Amino acid sequence: MNASGLEEVRAFMREMEAQPLHVTHVTQLALQLFDGLVALHGLGEWERGLLETAGYLHDIGHQFDHLDTGHHRESARMIREHPWKNFPALDANLAAQVARYHRKSPPKMKHEEFAVLSPTDRVLVQKLAGLLRIADSLDRSHEQHISRVTIEVLPDKLVFHLEANGPVLLEVITAQLKGDLAREVFQRELVFMLGEQVIKR
Repeated sequence: MNASGLEEVRAFMREMEAQPLHVTHVTQLALQLFDGLVALHGLGEWERGLLETAGYLHDIGHQFDHLDTGHHRESARMIREHPWKNFPALDANLAAQVARYHRKSPPKMKHEEFAVLSPTDRVLVQKLAGLLRIADSLDRSHEQHISRVTIEVLPDKLVFHLEANGPVLLEVITAQLKGDLAREVFQRELVFMLGEQVIKR
C-alpha cells in the first residue's frame, strides 16, 4: 500500500475508532505475525497492506453495537462502503472480508460475499483473517500486555514466542480459541511460549 492509501486508512480509523490504541497495537502484532510467516504463507507487500488496513479498521463497527448485527459485519460494511480515494474497490472488499472474520465464525462457503470470491482470493482472506484473529486475541485485555511476538515455524507446529509486560493467560486462552482458522490454513498446531514456559489454559 502506498503512503497516501495508508494515511487515508489511518484517518478513517481515527475518525471512527473509539479505541485507537488497541487497534493500532493489534495491527502491529498482525504485521509481526505476517512477517514471521512469510516463508509459510508466501504473500507479499500488497497482501501485507490488506492486513494492515483490516487491522486498523476491524473494530470501527462497534458504533453500531446497538443494532445487534455484530460489529465485525458492520466494520466490513463500512470498509466496503467508504468513498476511498486511494484504495481500489477490490482491495477494499478483500480488506473488509479480512476484518469481518476477525471474530466469530471463520469464512464459510455459505457466506455469500466470501463464496463469490475467486478461489485464490478466498485462500488469501483465510490466511490474513487467520493472522488477524490471533493478533486481536493477543490484546484481548486491550491493555497491550504482549509487546511483541516472534514465530518459530516447525513441521507440525507454530511456536509463538511472546514478549510481555503483564499477564498473558487471557490472551493465550483467547488465541487458542480463535486460532482455529490459522490451524486449518497453515496445517499446524499453535504453541504459545513466554520465555521457556509453554502457556496453557
